[in-house]
Amino acid sequence: MPSKIVRNVLQCGSSKVVALPPDWMRMMKIGVGNNVDVYYNSIVIIKPSSGKFDPELLRKELELILKLESEAPS
Repeated sequence: MPSKIVRNVLQCGSSKVVALPPDWMRMMKIGVGNNVDVYYNSIVIIKPSSGKFDPELLRKELELILKLESEAPS
């Protein structure tokens, strides 16, 4: 189910961090100590390191994000 939440950027030592949604963590079976791959340019994509990249799934996810953004109140 596509969702959008707003998260605050927090300070952790000299780093900045953003907490990942607990529902997403459970769905992806990611826990403390697990690795994730972070891809970034003008957007950030996070996936479990153990998962494979499916271009078709990525296309569908981006379409859902665009739909959520278009439905958001201005």
